Order: sequence, then structure tokens, then C-alpha cells
Amino acid sequence: MNIFIQTIYDWTTKVLNSVDESRTWEPSELNRLVEQPPNSEMGDYAIPCFSFAKNLQRSPVQIAAELAEQLQKFISQETPITAIQAEGSYLNFTVSAAAMAEVVLPDVFRGTYFKESSKNARERVMIEYSQPNTHKGFHVGHMRNVALGDSLCRIFRYNGYDVVGANYIGDVGAHIAKCLWFYRNYNTETPPEHYRGEWLGELYTQAVKKLDEAKGQKKINFQEEVSRIQQKLEAKDEELTREWEMTREWSVEDFREIYEWLDVSFDHIFFESEVDEKGKQIVIEGEKDGTFERSEGAIGVDLEEEDLGFFLLLKSDGNTLYSTKDLALAQQKFDQFGVKRSIYVVGVEQTLHFKQVFATLKRMGYEQVRQCFHLSYALVMLPQGKMSSRAGNVILFSQLRKEIIESIQTAHLSEHRQDWSRKELDETAQKIAVAAIKYGMLNQDSNKQIVFSMDDWLVSEGDTGTYMIYAYVRIRSIGRQVPREVSAEVDFSLLVHPNEKKLLRQMLDFNRTVYNSGEQYRPSLLARMLYEFSKDFSRAYNTCSVKHAETEMLQAARMLLFHCVAETLLHGLQLLGITPPERM
Repeated sequence: MNIFIQTIYDWTTKVLNSVDESRTWEPSELNRLVEQPPNSEMGDYAIPCFSFAKNLQRSPVQIAAELAEQLQKFISQETPITAIQAEGSYLNFTVSAAAMAEVVLPDVFRGTYFKESSKNARERVMIEYSQPNTHKGFHVGHMRNVALGDSLCRIFRYNGYDVVGANYIGDVGAHIAKCLWFYRNYNTETPPEHYRGEWLGELYTQAVKKLDEAKGQKKINFQEEVSRIQQKLEAKDEELTREWEMTREWSVEDFREIYEWLDVSFDHIFFESEVDEKGKQIVIEGEKDGTFERSEGAIGVDLEEEDLGFFLLLKSDGNTLYSTKDLALAQQKFDQFGVKRSIYVVGVEQTLHFKQVFATLKRMGYEQVRQCFHLSYALVMLPQGKMSSRAGNVILFSQLRKEIIESIQTAHLSEHRQDWSRKELDETAQKIAVAAIKYGMLNQDSNKQIVFSMDDWLVSEGDTGTYMIYAYVRIRSIGRQVPREVSAEVDFSLLVHPNEKKLLRQMLDFNRTVYNSGEQYRPSLLARMLYEFSKDFSRAYNTCSVKHAETEMLQAARMLLFHCVAETLLHGLQLLGITPPERM
């Protein structure tokens, strides 16, 4: 919380408590109320007065007018707040630009404004994300999950939490039996040297097609063959297990390369196969102690009281389900890792499943379930419709990587081919590509569908990751154009232009935005702030020249301002998982 918002809290609560005898207001109660007016000419911060109407028995418009009148007594030449006025139901506050600059710029310049991981973190949080399936291709739709989870890990660490970033890889299931069935019986190709996991995904697609197209007895025979492979896998058949381990590693190798390219890392990786037996034990023991019940040979839990139906946990033939393994996974998170808050980044189609999982964990006595949260997200679509590994209409990672790098090298870096080393060209192209992908996945709320369009996401103007890093590079170029050292010893009162003040206010609100992005599980809040911040810089760049500043003192002040804008943008982009290049 910045000092100006705290002052607004303190002043407003003093006045509220003087006019409201029914209760005592605390400054912290206004935390969620303070916002920015839609037009900066109206002020820098605003408090909507709707929340006070019930207690004060007056309309919000009346309350805003009365509070504005009462608050005038706090304003003086020494106070940073220079004006307070009512605008309909809102109370608007204007802050001195010089005061903003004096508070925020020295700290940003020294690096002390940005938070470091606390040694005494609030609590341990596990963020489980990505969760790819082995023996299937990793495609562009998977990128949304990865971008969300990675950004949340970074944001929660910044906000002082002890974060465990976890991946839960699906390495068992019917899809593997189908893939291995085709691999053993019908594949005539030699596995490629690279992206063998993707190649297995193509075999899986061919297996599904072959099963779907089969008719009559042939279809029955195929299904029986797949079923026998599934049974042998579950029975730990020695030969088939070796084959499963070998092909699973092909997929895991793909995943490692993909995560490295995306600059994503995990603190722990769970495998579905590791919690299979443990989940079965939990369910069997739960049936014995009465937590779960048997129905037609299967075991589950009756969640009718929660309007969640009967949650099946173990099939009548003894085979496990996703639900079985999720209980074991949660138990391991709570008991082994000491997790206090558990966040599951999983698609919206699993909403009911996680409601049932959390209700079941509550029945099992886990108090931590109160802090379990399913961050659901909508699908990533192609312009022509939904993607499906089963149908084979996906953009695989290898294809995406190749095409996006080629496009960037041609459209954005061709002029540097003679001057830059191959290493710098490749690294810059990778950073632009990752920025385009991650920002495109994060700049909308997770409940909205995304239509992936590589051409649109690589445009250097508008709401794109490419535009964001162009803005950053442009700021850094100022220092190369104006050969003077940046210093925090400047005259802050010279930064009076409205476009300069917008930048100062955005910097002041940066930490608050990051905090809210974490607590609301919405990296999109930070993404939107950084986009507006970049646009504000572009306006300031065109109206508040550093190179052609009227005086050296003004030039020094603007050099510091733009340097701090670059540092803030850099930290913000890094929290989205984006590392911009220093030049383009």
C-alpha cells in the first residue's frame, strides 16, 4: 500500500467515525474500495460511497458531497493530497505529482521498491499446473495452463509466500494403452531422434482413428487387444512395463525441452502412476471406517447434501479413477509438503470434479481444503474451432516453435542479420516468441476463451506481448541516445506534465496490482496494468522529450523517470514469465 492511499484511508475513516455513531470504521476496511477514476482529470484515486449508505442512511451522492466538504480541513501546503471533490457517488482525491515522484522514484532506482522473497513467508502454497499427458503431443492449447501457473508462482513468491510449483504428469490411462497397442502392432516408422513424445501423440491419434473406423468383429477384437494391454500394464507385466517406461521417457524429454524454452521450472513433479496404489488404499480404508460406502461393488462417497451427487472413487473391478489419485495427491501435498493453500490450474471442464474432490477431502477431515482453489480456465481455440489431440487437429509445440521463430526472424530481426551474432539473433527471437505466447495467454481473464492467432500476436502495435517488449526496448534506447548518467538526485517538482504523472501513479500502484493479481488468481490484472503503463509511456515519450528537454535539470529528471519506468516494466513482465531483450 502506498503512502497516499494510506493517507486517504486515515483521513476518510476519521471523518466517517465522526459522522457515524453506529460503528467504528478501520482504515483497513477501505482497502478494497479505493480505485482509480476513469479519467485522470477527475483525480488520482477514488472511493465509491455505496458501502456507507446503509449505515449513514443517506444516498451515496449525499455522502460523497458531505465527506468531501469535511475532508477539506485536512488539506494544507504540506500535505501531498492537493484536492478532494465529490463526483456523483464518488469521492475523488488528487495527489501532487512532485510528492509521487519523491516517494516512488528513489526506491525504484535503488531497487528497494520491488519486493524480495521473504525469509519468513506467510504460508506454504502449492500451485499445481501444466499436467500434460505422456504419449500425447504438447500443443498450443497447453500453453495457457503453463503461462497461468508459472505467472502465479512468480506473483505469489513476490507477494511473500513460500511457493512450491508442482507438475502432475499423467503417465497412466487408456490413452497409453491405445498408443502402445498401435505402436506394437501397426506402426511401421522408426522413432525420430527429436520430439519422440510428439511422435507418440501422432500414433495415439492414428490408434483412435483406427478404433473408431473399425466395424463389427474387427472393432471388438481391437478393443479386446487394447484392454489386454491395459490389464498387463496394471499387472506390471515386465516386458510391457519396460516399453512403457521407455516411451514415457520420450514424452518427458519433450516436456523438459519445452519448459526450458518457455523459461518455466518446477519445484516438484508428481507422476500419476506414483499415487495410483496409495489412492486405492485410501479409498479401501475409507470404506472400512465409514467415510466412503460401497454401491453395486464400487466405492464412493455420497455428496447429495452438497448437491454434488455420488462421487465414484474406485470401480467395481478394483480399477482406480482420476478421483482416486487426486485424493492421494492431496494427502501427499498436505502431509509431506505441509501445504496450507493448494491451487489447481485445470480446465473449466473439471469444475464439478474438483468440487467433489474438495467436498470429499472435507469429509476426510482435512482443514486445508478451505484453502484449496480450482483455477479454471476456458479453452484455447483456433480460428477454425476447437483443438483436440484425439482428432489430431492441434498445433504441436515443434510446429509452433518453428513457425513463430521463422516469422520473427523475417518480420522483426532481418535488419540485424549483418550486425548481430547468430546467438543474439536466436536468443532475441526466442524472447519475442515467448513474450507473444505468454502475454497472449495472460492478458484476458481465465474464464474467457482465447483464439490463438500467431500473426495477430506478433503485431508490434496494440495489445500484444510483442508491443510490450518493444516499449521496454524503446525506453532502454533513451539511455543510449542521451549519454548522461542516471541519478536519483533530481528536482522532482519539474515532473509536472500530465503524462509524466500518469507514469508515476502507475508505478505507485504496481505492488498493489501485483498483490491483487495473486489474491484474486488473476495475472490478467497485472497484464492489463502493464499494457496501460506501456501506452502511457508512449504518450510521455512523444510529449516529454529527454533528448530535447528545455533544461539539463529537466533532462535529468526525465532520465530518472524513464529509467524507473523501464525497471518497473521489466519486473512486471518477469512476473508474467517474460524476459524482454535489451535491444531489437
